[in-house]
Amino acid sequence: MEEGQTVEIQETREPLREQGSVRALLELLEQQGMEQEKGDVLRMADYIDSMEMQLGTVLKELGEVKKQLGVMQESKVKLFAVNTIQKAEHQVQTLRFQVGEWKRKFVERAEQAVVDFKEKGKDALACAVKGMHLTQGLQMLQSSLHSVMLSMDQKIDRLGSMAEELHVAKGHLNNAFLEMNGKNTAKITERNPEQGIIFQTQKVLFQSMRSIHQLERKTERLQQQIGKLEAREGKQPSVKDTLQKLRQEQHPLKLGKEGKQKATVR
Repeated sequence: MEEGQTVEIQETREPLREQGSVRALLELLEQQGMEQEKGDVLRMADYIDSMEMQLGTVLKELGEVKKQLGVMQESKVKLFAVNTIQKAEHQVQTLRFQVGEWKRKFVERAEQAVVDFKEKGKDALACAVKGMHLTQGLQMLQSSLHSVMLSMDQKIDRLGSMAEELHVAKGHLNNAFLEMNGKNTAKITERNPEQGIIFQTQKVLFQSMRSIHQLERKTERLQQQIGKLEAREGKQPSVKDTLQKLRQEQHPLKLGKEGKQKATVR
């Protein structure tokens, strides 16, 4: 998906667990006494709904600050801030689109699992549920979330560096005019990092980064929960094999070069 392209995601207000094929699968798993599998599917359905909602909130927050920037006087600072917000929006939209695509496949696989049971029995149902890529899909999403979080962190740093450079340059320019008019130059004061356009932009980016980090941790916890059954059966795939398999089905999120990983969110 190209940057600047509008992303339209088909959404429904009906919870995923209440949608026809998913509900039918849950009822079937309960009938067959497959409580572990039912729990996995339920957690995944609720997780996908939660992910869509939280990413939607992040997009709304980014959109609000972009509107605020839009009414400000034109300047290089404004242009840089707007461009930074637009890039962050694109990354979150791409991530949300990825969740939407996975949601669609999740529903399709739930429907297929029911069909497999009717045609081949309980063993086929168990295989079909494993084939929904619960753990594998979470691994892919966790990787994408981490990439977006790192990218936002880098944007915050770049905004600060740019603002500092502009502040110093403005001071030197003012002193140059003073010298031209035979006046004493003034000492360049330190910039207040907690005011102005740059600070407001950094603030919303930090809020977005924190939300993405929370989603990443939630994804990791759910992955561990759902992975327990596969681990007990000795069938849990490696991350490398998982990514290779899933890349045949979907395009991974590309965000360019990643900066140095940071152990904690500020």
